[in-house]
Amino acid sequence: MKKWAASLLLLSLAVTGCSPSGENQEAGAGKDEAAKKPVELTFTIFDDGVGVDKKLVETFNQSHPDIKVTYKPLPSGELRDRLTTWLAAKDDSLDVLGLDIVWISEFAKAGWISPVEDLMDAAMKEKVKTGFLKAPVDAVTVDGKMYAVPWNSTAGMLYYRKDILEKEGVQPPQTWDELLTLSKELGQKYNMNGFVGQYKQYEGLVTNVLEIMESYNGKILDDSGKPVVNSPENVKALQTMVKLKEVMPNGVNTYMEKESQETFLNGNAVFMRHWNSAWPLAEKEGSAVKGKVGVVPLPKGENGKHASTLGGWNLAVSQTSKHPKEAFEFIQWMTEAKQQKVKAIEGGRLPSDVSLYEDQEVLTKNDSFKSFYEVLKNGVSRPKSPRYGKVTEAIQQEVSLAFNGQKPVEQALSDLQKKLEDVAK
Repeated sequence: MKKWAASLLLLSLAVTGCSPSGENQEAGAGKDEAAKKPVELTFTIFDDGVGVDKKLVETFNQSHPDIKVTYKPLPSGELRDRLTTWLAAKDDSLDVLGLDIVWISEFAKAGWISPVEDLMDAAMKEKVKTGFLKAPVDAVTVDGKMYAVPWNSTAGMLYYRKDILEKEGVQPPQTWDELLTLSKELGQKYNMNGFVGQYKQYEGLVTNVLEIMESYNGKILDDSGKPVVNSPENVKALQTMVKLKEVMPNGVNTYMEKESQETFLNGNAVFMRHWNSAWPLAEKEGSAVKGKVGVVPLPKGENGKHASTLGGWNLAVSQTSKHPKEAFEFIQWMTEAKQQKVKAIEGGRLPSDVSLYEDQEVLTKNDSFKSFYEVLKNGVSRPKSPRYGKVTEAIQQEVSLAFNGQKPVEQALSDLQKKLEDVAK
């Protein structure tokens, strides 16, 4: 009877799988399933409407079954406000962030993004150091550490009517004085504006004035963050900017990117300061200036140098991410030459990897990349400040007053110096 009972018990355990060994097998199976479940990440960046970023995320997910990235784009006008709100609230659903180059210092100082340098291996550090554009790398470096990996870049450049300059037998201007002279002469001769840029009181005004100041060897903040804007070099630079009004359209103080490029692309200006984004519009079918445009670095100031304000997007790891290692694995993949090449060819973005400016496939698609590279080598960062919002607001206010003739240049710079000193306190 005891033998029969024991046999029945064993049979029952075998059928139900409730033996101690069965429990271990089920637990083991559960662990295996958990181990196979991919790490989930979110990638948040502005929606450029092109669709290349989404395509790259899908390709990554297909080739990395252990990581699943959810692409979470936001309207460009909302991205910064939403990110700052989420990061300040320590939202741990954020992993990989696409950040405008001007946000890096602020986000790093606030403790919202992790130093990516700590996540890099030796090969990656060497690649970024020797194979990426130097200026964007400097821009994402805060207090000696990299807080993002440059992904794509842009910088201010001088567009010119190649057909007109060739007809007149003159070269593109090398200095601001030459630009002013040519703008007057050619503008009058061809019945068009000489020059156009972005001079409304907004961030674009800061990029325009910074380029001129840097070209005269002037600075807004020194390397320690101390305001040094009230200098003889910057007086000359701002005076030059005011003089340029003589050859610009009436109402240029209301111009942003859209208005300035419309003026130039409609054939109503000889020269234009703009980003590389204007190039495909100039060369598209039906353009009034198709085949008639050239691009060169912006002019130099007296005894100065070529300088172009940097723009562009960079990839960072949120400080609140639960998976920083996997987040950086995704960033490393996205910033490899192969993926940057896709962005360059299909999205028209200027890569941070310098090797792609000699890539024949890239140049076949857009041979102007050679000219863009020359511009990017002169890239300069906007002032690195954890209070950049206050800094840019002060610059916009005082430069706008000087540009519109409402305040003498010297007074505007003196007042700007005081405002920036107050911000730095």
